[in-house]
Amino acid sequence: MSAEAAFQSGLLEHLRNDEGVTALLGTRIFDQPKSGVRFPFLYLGRAISDAADASEARLIDLRQTLLIRGRRDDSETIKKALGAIRSALETGPLTLEAGFAAIHPRLVYADLFSTSDTRIVQGLARVRTLIQIQGDTP
Repeated sequence: MSAEAAFQSGLLEHLRNDEGVTALLGTRIFDQPKSGVRFPFLYLGRAISDAADASEARLIDLRQTLLIRGRRDDSETIKKALGAIRSALETGPLTLEAGFAAIHPRLVYADLFSTSDTRIVQGLARVRTLIQIQGDTP
């Protein structure tokens, strides 16, 4: 498994197990957008990763976008969900698959905006972390 896939899997699992996030989104936390799912729901967006190796450590600088899609009436819930994501990342460790460790994952950007379909709004959360590939040196 790649470091990026390990992070995405660990992040989704972390959010699915967080009471604050699930109080607002329930089980509607996905890796890809789903059709026919009740609004609002969260899914993975774009991920950007760059090598960030340091002395004796193999690191990846990862920026992962999370998207929350909902109806215009869901705006307040989406704002609260963005805050819940921030809190979830600040409390408790983010556990990744063996061989990878997330170093200081944090929410670095959050926004709520309208889409081209005026009935739909979208929340955007950008999570940034360093991923250490354990047991490997550069």
